[in-house]
Amino acid sequence: MGIIGMILMIFGFANAALVALMYVLSLSARFGTKMSKKLGTATDKTDGYLEQGKSISNDLLVKLAWRLAIGTIGWIMYSIATAH
Repeated sequence: MGIIGMILMIFGFANAALVALMYVLSLSARFGTKMSKKLGTATDKTDGYLEQGKSISNDLLVKLAWRLAIGTIGWIMYSIATAH
């Protein structure tokens, strides 16, 4: 149980870090799209890109929550198995 918990913990938290980085990058892209609308450099496709960015950000946030949950479950399993 300890080894399985450690594997879940490592993969869950490592994957959560990657998803968190992708989430920050998607927020940056959304901010850039909003800035282009405010500066007047937007095209006719900008609104579609903004909606697509919101959808991607929401999906990444859900994935981040699941990855953190998997890592936490692994951490709890490892802690119980090693009695720490």
